[in-house]
Order: sequence, then structure tokens, then C-alpha cells
Amino acid sequence: MGAGRQIDEQYVATGKVRFVYRNLVVIGDESYWAGEAAYCAGDQGKFWEYHDQLFASQAGENKGAFSKANLKRFAHELGLETGAFNTCLDGNRYSKRVRDETAEGTRRGARSTPTFFVNDQKIEGAQPFEIFRAAIEAELRKAK
Repeated sequence: MGAGRQIDEQYVATGKVRFVYRNLVVIGDESYWAGEAAYCAGDQGKFWEYHDQLFASQAGENKGAFSKANLKRFAHELGLETGAFNTCLDGNRYSKRVRDETAEGTRRGARSTPTFFVNDQKIEGAQPFEIFRAAIEAELRKAK
């Protein structure tokens, strides 16, 4: 079981913590489009499914894996209503949100993905659950 699922089951589902996802674009236009596309999928209740499709489809930086055509194809493959998805993506509905989130992450010191924050404690890279548990438990003790 991955750390994300364990965090969800042991902390988020119990109401002890809140998980918030933010985009951090570090490799150019395709990353911006991918972030926007995930939010467009979220409009149809499939943010995480789309997010997982993006990570499974990575093929190097700005090499076409996240071209708008491919992003639209992913939406089709996931069974999204493509007319609404395409209108959202082509209309740049979430462009400002993705750019604002990237600016906020940069301001907080994030330089790569994944980067996590447990309140103000930065955790970089994919880490085992024990690292997150220690940070979360320390913050929960402070809150008492």
C-alpha cells in the first residue's frame, strides 16, 4: 500500500488532517496544460483518475506526451464527456489557477515534484509513509 493511500486511510478519512493538492509546473507548457486538463477532468468528478493517467503517460519533458491532442485523448479514454472537457481545456479555464499554484509553491520553496508540505514542513520526493507519519504526528501534537 502506497504512502498516499495510508495517509488517506489513517488521517484524512478520520478527519485528523486535510489533504490539498496543488500543481507545481517545472517543465514548461505541457505541464501547464496537464495541470489544467486534470482540473477539467475534475469538473466531471475524475480528477484523480486523470491525474493517475498523466503520471502513467509521462515520456520526458516537453516531448509531446502532454500535447493538447493527447490530453483530449486521455479524457476520451477515461469516459469523460469530451465536448465539455475540450471546451474547458481550449478555453484555458484553469490556466490562472495552475499558474497561481505554481507561484505559491515556488514561494514556499518547492523546486521539484513531488514536494509535500505538512503545514510548513517541506518533504521532498516520494518518501515512505513513516516520514509522513512522523511529520503529521508532530503537527497533531502541536495542535493539542
